[in-house]
Amino acid sequence: MKQIYAIGIIAVGILMTACRTPKNVTYLQDLKDGETVKVLNYKGITLRPQDAVSIVVNTKTTELTNLLNLPLSTQVIGAPQTAALAQSHGTSGYTLDSEGNVDFPLVGKIHLAGLTREEAAARVKQTLEEKQVAANPVVTVEFLNLKFSVLGEVGHAGEFGINRDKTTLIEALGMAGDMNLYGKRDSVFVYRQEGDHQRVYALSMLNGRELLSSPAYYIQQGDVVYVQPNNYRKRQSSANATEVTTASFWLSALSVLTTLAVLVFK
Repeated sequence: MKQIYAIGIIAVGILMTACRTPKNVTYLQDLKDGETVKVLNYKGITLRPQDAVSIVVNTKTTELTNLLNLPLSTQVIGAPQTAALAQSHGTSGYTLDSEGNVDFPLVGKIHLAGLTREEAAARVKQTLEEKQVAANPVVTVEFLNLKFSVLGEVGHAGEFGINRDKTTLIEALGMAGDMNLYGKRDSVFVYRQEGDHQRVYALSMLNGRELLSSPAYYIQQGDVVYVQPNNYRKRQSSANATEVTTASFWLSALSVLTTLAVLVFK
């Protein structure tokens, strides 16, 4: 009777080991329903030298509007103002020079590096008013070439555009099809260019509090997100890894069953 009981315990242990669900799969495991967590204060993407933006200015007169949107507007003579503005949106833009300036019509250089889209629009509007070029203009600034990359164990790796002020690491992974089952969730790397240096952030998707307070929680232009392979994927990368893993499991199981048979029929 004791032998049968021992056999049952061993068999259950084998089944539990084979069917156990890993604990390192679910995101943000430490956060509970209804819990409030303070997120790192982040005002949004700020412009850098070599970034490209579109700057569209609307004024009370068609002539002035066309002059201020020369790089964007290709108005046909005799066409109404609304048609000219419709043609101007997104046609081309301004690239910040190495000092973070753009050369804007009628006013010259405007420094935009270090500013968010909203701040850049306010800076352009202020400059136009201070130089008495336009009274109460409406200025719109949009990103043109801002991108980030996601590599490694995700649904579809690649380069993705940034079209809004705040994009989180979770959203970035979602854009790349999320991490697959082979991704190492407790060690996701974000590589970020900071001046002449590249900074590396190692983040755990399992720890919500640490993730939400990290400077790398919000994606910036030029970021490279890399999802490392877990140990199972590393084993698969070797030749015939799947067959070896399967054979090892069944050999171990056969060894245990053989031991059990000896105990029963001894």
